[in-house]
Amino acid sequence: MDDRRVGFGFDAHRFAPDRPLILGGVEIPHTVGLLGHSDADVLTHAICDALLGAAALGDIGTHFPDSDEAYRGVSSLALLSDVVEKLAAAGYRPANVDATVVAESPKLTPHFPKMKTRLAERLGIASDRVGLKATTTEGMGAFGRGEGIAAMAIALIERGRPDPCT
Repeated sequence: MDDRRVGFGFDAHRFAPDRPLILGGVEIPHTVGLLGHSDADVLTHAICDALLGAAALGDIGTHFPDSDEAYRGVSSLALLSDVVEKLAAAGYRPANVDATVVAESPKLTPHFPKMKTRLAERLGIASDRVGLKATTTEGMGAFGRGEGIAAMAIALIERGRPDPCT
């Protein structure tokens, strides 16, 4: 039986002063960062939720609650590695992910190659299996007013262990 599953993830954080802006595990030069208990990496959080959802394992808040001080300031890439381990324990591995970041600024496309490399390493897949896009809301709503950043992700998982060749 072919056992592939799809999951969807979404995350959003407001901007906050005196914090670095981390997206896809990469620090992006910007005047403000995102507010959150961890490093507030909305892109990686959305990918985590997509993977967890595909395996019917709950969500990122269930596994890494903001009430647990162990996760204060933690790198979301570490959380992603933990999610991949949880998938493996359930008999799954990531096959590919595709994500869109919603932000008026900063420009993100120049940072995508490094983000793809970092995410792919943690996912245990080739970087050509990580799709990244960015868009704006053309000035509409909270994100259009530059109040924060959101990300959406979809993930395909399949039965099996992570590929040792990636």
